[in-house]
Amino acid sequence: MVTIKDVAKKAGVSISTASYAINNDPRISKETKERILEVAKKLNYHPNAAARNLKRKRTNNIGVFVDGFTGPVYPRIMEGIHAGSRRNNFNIIVSSGQSAKTLLLERQVDGAVVIDRSLDDDTLIHIAKHGIPIIVLDRYISGNNIFTSMINNEEVSYELIVSMIKKGYRKIGYVAGPVTSFDNLHRFKGVVKALTEYNLPITYYYKGDFTKASGYRIGKELIESGGDIPEFLFCANDEMAIGILDSFRELNVKVPEDIAIAGFDNIDLSMYCTPKLTTVAIDRVKWGEELAQALIDILVNNATSINVNTKGEIIYRESC
Repeated sequence: MVTIKDVAKKAGVSISTASYAINNDPRISKETKERILEVAKKLNYHPNAAARNLKRKRTNNIGVFVDGFTGPVYPRIMEGIHAGSRRNNFNIIVSSGQSAKTLLLERQVDGAVVIDRSLDDDTLIHIAKHGIPIIVLDRYISGNNIFTSMINNEEVSYELIVSMIKKGYRKIGYVAGPVTSFDNLHRFKGVVKALTEYNLPITYYYKGDFTKASGYRIGKELIESGGDIPEFLFCANDEMAIGILDSFRELNVKVPEDIAIAGFDNIDLSMYCTPKLTTVAIDRVKWGEELAQALIDILVNNATSINVNTKGEIIYRESC
């Protein structure tokens, strides 16, 4: 096996100079580096990746930290991150909560994509300060070495509500996710912006938690209460919308004739429920690939900023 010592000897330089060239160190001239790299190529020299990582204290691991693993949304993002990481010879480690915190503190990952609210801002700021770049989703954190990637929640929600107003709907309701959710907050901001712009009341607001069960409960209570009901319901995600559809079907409420519904996420089930659900599609696999590439650019190419934001696309179907 050809070693760095062989390359140095053949090139007529010291071992340290040969190492600088192989590792693209700026301390040597361009001409010297090119000559050494040409020798390395002719000798078919391949650096020992494990040794290089040890020296640099790099693991070639990317952490993907998710608050629970249920639901149809996170797996798509992880699929994309995995594909983008493998393309660049990085591995991913998926974890959450205290285990994720331990991985970060023990530097078992080189960087992380965080979708886990249990990892608090102060912890992430502290870890990022010590050289581990972090990309956060579903919140904004200001700090060195911390980056935010987000969906254009407010803009696309505004666009959807305006399109419903133009269809003639005036009594428009919002089924919210958790109040701690950045996505939920900005989707609601889009709703408020549209209703305010068209001088419509913000009357119909229902508290859910992103689960199908909470949607089912809201739908059932809405109809059985016998009170005033909206003409159109915008749900902060598809799962709650599908839960509402289930309750309406049991109560013989017709969608969209009696009340129209839309969701957000374009999960697989949204295409196969009855009626098919109008929703906002996010290409989460592509988003995940771009997140991985951005993180690797920071680690390998010393990038100091990222531009990884994804746009939603309204998919009009049968529910409104």
